[in-house]
Amino acid sequence: MLMMAFPLPFLGLSLMATGYTLMRKEIGIKSTATLFPVGAFLLGAINLTYPATITTALAPYLYGAGALFRAMMFIGMAKYALFQIVPPKAPVGNIPHGAFYVDNKRYISLILQRMKYTGNGVLITRTPPEDETPTFPVFWVTRVASTAPWKNIVTVRPTDIGILIDLVKKHLEKGHSIVVLDCFEYLVLENGFENAFKFLLSLKDHVVKFGGTLIVVTDPSMYSEKQWTVMLRELDRLEF
Repeated sequence: MLMMAFPLPFLGLSLMATGYTLMRKEIGIKSTATLFPVGAFLLGAINLTYPATITTALAPYLYGAGALFRAMMFIGMAKYALFQIVPPKAPVGNIPHGAFYVDNKRYISLILQRMKYTGNGVLITRTPPEDETPTFPVFWVTRVASTAPWKNIVTVRPTDIGILIDLVKKHLEKGHSIVVLDCFEYLVLENGFENAFKFLLSLKDHVVKFGGTLIVVTDPSMYSEKQWTVMLRELDRLEF
């Protein structure tokens, strides 16, 4: 007990600190990858008890729990490692910085073409491209079960807007400078206008913080007068 009194608590505290930091600063919550920091935190907590419990009847059960938490860490690490962010090839020029809305399909077609040629930007949509592999990351908002990235497309449930914010933030940190939101009405339908608008504000804050451009593709007629007035306080109309 004396021999293990220092190393195991030290290891336990280290694992708990690692798990907490990963959850707060890197991985976040509400995804399979969260099993990595959660498993590390719980394994660290068990290590804190070992000097006192290693010779008791609880020891076998704690060893079993430790094996379970290691398995959680492995699953979480595997999921986290599969999601790799590719930096953009080039900047997208001639698009102002800030937050805008677009109600002209021709404009959004031009923007997506620029994103295609530069590999720069993030598209959040209900209708991902089917005929080719996109050169930029696409988040397909759907109730279809979440899968590993396929053809540069990641599925996200419409109610997992917190996860969506974290994913977009990671791409902004890697240099992507455009975020196109092409399904805000659907997010309103699934989450209610208030929650969807809070998501939009958070998304805007992250994009502006990194000096990027947020473009919301939407139809003003889909909202009440009060709702559209609130949105116009945050978004300008994009003109070329």
